[in-house]
Amino acid sequence: MSHDRLPILVFGATGRQGGSVARALLKAGWPVRALVPDPSKPASLALQQAGAELVRGSFEETATIEDAMKGMFGVFSVLPGNLSAEDEVRYGKTIADLAARSRIDHFIYSSGASAGDKLTGVPRFDAKPRIEEHIRKLPLAATIVRPMIFMEMLVRPGFGLEDRRLLSLVRPDHAIQLIAVEDIGKIVAATFADTARFGGVTMKIAGDRLTGHDLAAAFTEVAGEPIVYARFADDVLAANADLAQMASSLEDGPLAERVDLNLMRALNPELLSFRSWLAGSGRAALRAVLRKPGAAV
Repeated sequence: MSHDRLPILVFGATGRQGGSVARALLKAGWPVRALVPDPSKPASLALQQAGAELVRGSFEETATIEDAMKGMFGVFSVLPGNLSAEDEVRYGKTIADLAARSRIDHFIYSSGASAGDKLTGVPRFDAKPRIEEHIRKLPLAATIVRPMIFMEMLVRPGFGLEDRRLLSLVRPDHAIQLIAVEDIGKIVAATFADTARFGGVTMKIAGDRLTGHDLAAAFTEVAGEPIVYARFADDVLAANADLAQMASSLEDGPLAERVDLNLMRALNPELLSFRSWLAGSGRAALRAVLRKPGAAV
């Protein structure tokens, strides 16, 4: 560990994104402090054993959060997906306000790729851009990262793979941009290491760009059996406002904006393509969803 670096406070360190960031920072030599609700949980203990300092606290405990920010170089803020839109905005703004008050050198907020310059009118989608707008008004060297759709989402039950097909939101010849959760941490760690370049920057992050046809080919190759691709039917999208909003965004909205993959590879030379992720850490999830424990995948 490099002792000439001040620590970074990581929120959500026992979750997917925060955990990825905490691990990547520790590997890069940054001391890490993690705010956790229960230090006795296995995920918290694993984090501690990896070298992180644990601080017990919740989003409601502003005094605890402010105290945890003392002596920190940076703060990584990510909020759980199960919050109401109102709570997400409140917590997101509060964490940023406390970081500004604590004179944090580099603040990184993980927003959403569907966040854009215009509000949608859907509270769930508008929470993150409202937090972004608030952060930009603060006296902070802040970076806003907008991770694209997680590769992990495509191997969850309910997307059709159990029936040897993949249902998604883009038309077969349209592209979708994806990122492996483990790569989020590596990109964030590289961003913390270059405050002068990335302070004040809003950046979408991804690891690969594929069409629906490409996805089917990748799944077929790794599964060792045909996997076909189909877009959700129009009547399904019409009946679900959230899915319809995302489908629209993927075609001509914020989710369709092209990520600079060359920049991503410069920040993270280990950046995973979808095929490499699926053949590696995604293999177990694919095997599970195909419900064939003895399959070649």
